[in-house]
Amino acid sequence: MKVLDRYILRELFLPIFYCSLTLVFLILIADLFDNLDELLRHETPFPIFARYYLSLIPYAFTQTIPWATWLGTLFLLVNFGFHNELVAMKVAGLKIITIIRPILFLGFLIGLGTFIISDRVVPPTFRSANELREVYIEKKKEIREEKSIQNVTYRSTDNHIYYMRSLLPEEMKAEDIVILWLDRKDRKTRQKIAAERGQWHGTTWKFFDVTEHKLDSRGRIFGEPRTYPEKTYPELTVSPFDLASTSQDSIYLTYKEMKRSMEKLKETGVNVYSEEVDLHYRLASPWQSFVMMLIAIPLLARTKTRKGIATSMLICIGLVFAYHVFGAIAIALGKSGKLFPFFSAWAGNIFFTVGSLVTLERANF
Repeated sequence: MKVLDRYILRELFLPIFYCSLTLVFLILIADLFDNLDELLRHETPFPIFARYYLSLIPYAFTQTIPWATWLGTLFLLVNFGFHNELVAMKVAGLKIITIIRPILFLGFLIGLGTFIISDRVVPPTFRSANELREVYIEKKKEIREEKSIQNVTYRSTDNHIYYMRSLLPEEMKAEDIVILWLDRKDRKTRQKIAAERGQWHGTTWKFFDVTEHKLDSRGRIFGEPRTYPEKTYPELTVSPFDLASTSQDSIYLTYKEMKRSMEKLKETGVNVYSEEVDLHYRLASPWQSFVMMLIAIPLLARTKTRKGIATSMLICIGLVFAYHVFGAIAIALGKSGKLFPFFSAWAGNIFFTVGSLVTLERANF
């Protein structure tokens, strides 16, 4: 690596690092003020308090790193402009693409790291933070219920509709269960069971305290209900993981889990516009840092007076906010089915990256 590249990387990394620390700290402080009344009223122990805010750090980092990267890039380019360092580089015969090469390299690494953290670290830590807040800070749940998912509904490809009032995926069991069998031709209910609880045994469910009903073509119960202390139905093969993944917010799932959940929903005929946009956005959002870098470079890497630098900063701020508004509108259109999910998630990145690259040549002057 050249001396100049190392110098630029060092001068860029430190502002990004300090900006990231500051923004994460501000998010945690804002959350602390929001929950301060509950923390004091319920006398939350310090270890719980510490675990909660440590669990929030990965999520806060992924939400703020694009802005930290952008602010660091602004600081670097404005500082270079004020001290005429960009002028010296250009006079030495360096093209803008050579000057910004280490900047883009660091932006790529930040994007890659952000994806890994958002996909592998954020789902379990954010789930843990929510459980700690609801159980120990807000006291909305009992401790025994902290791992449960409430009111799970799922329709499988083999014409079964599952309803479970409470699902505990980690313990592989469920409570207050109702399952319907649908006729393959007219989709009307032909059989219904209600069970107090169920336990998953690797390939199928075992239900306890079961009441079984037969229904006629009009959906009315006929004959006497049958009761069983326990019973297994080999045809009911939807696992607790599949039931849980289709009932959770995408932030709690990894990319692979989101994809599997979406495929399961597709099989049941459910509209998956929103889930498909979220899936593509999981890949697109980590690159916001890189795009925001590119927005700043053509504007602030040009040789200008100090007044010109200030004007360029204002334009840059406007473009960055336009980038986020444009992306939010595209995602909303995608979730409503008016844009292709892939384009909806990537539209902002594609449009502003192309625009920045087209204008990049002007920064040579």
